Amino acid sequence: MKESINTIRLLALALIVIALVLAAQHAFPAALCLIPFGLGILLRGRNSRKELEQQAAFEEAERKRATLRANAAFESFVNSSPVSIEIYDTAGKLLTSNKAAERLLGKIPPVGISLFDERGLKRNGLLEPQLKRVLAGTRVETPPTWYDPTEIGLPGIPGRKICFRATVFPLFSAEGNVTRIAVVHEDITELKKLEQELKEAEIQPSVSTGIPIPEDIRELEFRRRKVEQALRECEETHRALVEGPQTYIVIRLTEDGRVTGISPSVKTVWGVSAETILTDPSAFFAQVHPDDLEQVKQTETRIRRTNEYPEEYRFRVINKASGQTRWVEIRGSVCKVAGKKTLNAIALDITHLVTIEQALKQKTTDIKSLLTSTSDGIIVVDKNLTVTLWSKGAEKETQISAKETVGKPLVKIYPDIRNTRFFPALKKTLDERVSTRSEAFYNDGRKQYAGWFSISSYPFESGLLLMVSNITRQKNAELAWQDAKSKLKVLMESSGLAITVKDLKLRYTLVNANAFRMLGVAEGADLEGKTCKDILNPTVANLLSSQDRKVIHDGKTVEIELALPNAISPDSTWYHIIKSPLRNSSNETVGVLDLGFDISKRVQAQQELSRRRDYFQKLLKEQAATLRKAKKELQLWEKP
Repeated sequence: MKESINTIRLLALALIVIALVLAAQHAFPAALCLIPFGLGILLRGRNSRKELEQQAAFEEAERKRATLRANAAFESFVNSSPVSIEIYDTAGKLLTSNKAAERLLGKIPPVGISLFDERGLKRNGLLEPQLKRVLAGTRVETPPTWYDPTEIGLPGIPGRKICFRATVFPLFSAEGNVTRIAVVHEDITELKKLEQELKEAEIQPSVSTGIPIPEDIRELEFRRRKVEQALRECEETHRALVEGPQTYIVIRLTEDGRVTGISPSVKTVWGVSAETILTDPSAFFAQVHPDDLEQVKQTETRIRRTNEYPEEYRFRVINKASGQTRWVEIRGSVCKVAGKKTLNAIALDITHLVTIEQALKQKTTDIKSLLTSTSDGIIVVDKNLTVTLWSKGAEKETQISAKETVGKPLVKIYPDIRNTRFFPALKKTLDERVSTRSEAFYNDGRKQYAGWFSISSYPFESGLLLMVSNITRQKNAELAWQDAKSKLKVLMESSGLAITVKDLKLRYTLVNANAFRMLGVAEGADLEGKTCKDILNPTVANLLSSQDRKVIHDGKTVEIELALPNAISPDSTWYHIIKSPLRNSSNETVGVLDLGFDISKRVQAQQELSRRRDYFQKLLKEQAATLRKAKKELQLWEKP
């Protein structure tokens, strides 16, 4: 465009020079004709550049106005909302607080008290781990919280307590980064008061409860706050226990056998999903080994009668998916929830432990060969916890040689073991002669060998047999998997980036929200197993399929630009698509990964530039024709 403007300027100057030459030759009529013509062209070129600058300034102003309108609409929504809403930045600084929040929680906190401050957390009913989950991009709901600002040193009306439930969710930028934190408070004070009145109406005071009732109301309030804090921590722990990727299975059953909660990890042992068991509780016991089924039925009946789980409740389970038989040990307790008997249990996969126990019973005399051949670390201690045997596996797992340990008390080798969860488990095995298993992080002073360990202890002769395993890699793998999963979620939810994954047969296996728009399909539609030919018109589908096959065959990245979902339709959007081979851990191509970027604005700008270039070329042709005509007229004037 700049070159075209320069060309027009040169043409205008040339006309003016020709006019001056003609004037010098006393051809004044032609000079008078060409000078205004050249000046007009020169001014027209300046106006074209000015038009471009004005258009760019107009577009920038429109973009700023759109941003201001969006921010104003969001602030208007927050300020006019009847629900308490507060907006914080990622550093915990309060950005916006509406009138509903001020009415519910009192005046906004003074400067210097952020969301991460202890008082800021209490003000919103949050715990620090919950806030970290929000910063990682996860929505969090808090349990009901009683709140009085004066109790934590904030301005408020003394004695006025409210109960609220907070919903905290992250606000993302266009790049998918968490930029702000929104906290919505739901006022449930009246609901809680009604529940309390109903409970008090149902409870009949006994003649003598044996529980001292304090006369000081402050003592009652102190106890209530402690109970509420313990309840919140208990709920958070229970959620992490059930939903976390653990090696055990948490189960909750009613007295009539209905399963009300179960960990997703049940599928690894039972071969049946948690959703199936929640829908059909009989699926849980359907996989019990036929030889153990009668024993399990009798034990379950006894548990409901005695309200106690037996100390050793073991049975075999046949995995429905693989057909493998696994040993399971269940430990639990019976309690009342909302006045109904509830069974809370944890199922442990003890297949490996049972195998070891059977081997120990059958070959007690050949225990030394077992110790030298096992992949796990084996330690034998006497009743005083003095080491009598330290296997090669134990040397590998602990990085301590047998010469440094045999004959020494375990508490001298590991002085801090009394402060870990290992020591109570060892004492229980020693005193009660029952097997135990425990996991914990331990640092014996050598930072390079600090890590996560598991210890399984068994009664052995007059002492204990300990199986020690370094599970640091397993723990790190779990954390890495959670981190990768979080990053994938952020990538999939990022605005402006369309992501699809296809298998080797070019069938869609993964499509994010932006990709639905790119393909012209309603968001949430079932595209799994479908190909481009099932969604797009034949011309576009054949083009994309040919590029996919090229990526799979050559193993190289391909980039294309086209309008989707239909190049003919004026409503289509231009995309720049990067097609890359998707490889597994063995570097084998297993599919095609598509990343699509919206380039409609760039294409529109190119089209506008092309249109204007054509317009200036047409203008140049017209000017050239005018020059030729002027030249002919000059020639006529020059003829005698």
